[in-house]
Amino acid sequence: MRLIIPVVIILLGGLMGALVCRLFNQSERGLKLSLAAGAAGAFIGLVIRDAMDISTGGPAGGAFIAAVTGAVLLSALANIYLKLSVNAD
Repeated sequence: MRLIIPVVIILLGGLMGALVCRLFNQSERGLKLSLAAGAAGAFIGLVIRDAMDISTGGPAGGAFIAAVTGAVLLSALANIYLKLSVNAD
């Protein structure tokens, strides 16, 4: 169980990153970036939740909310950066 839960959370973050990429109508390059940013964002969201000792939503619900929020925010920032850098060229 100690290895399964982090993998599930990372996959959830990657899925959220792919959905954000779909909203931004990015290409394959954007999808790869969004998957990585979503996975990293989910992990970062959990770390921030633990560091700030936030207990909203209980143990499972709070972890889910933190992972999804972190994944969506970091993936959205990555997609915005990618859109701006492509349009600047």
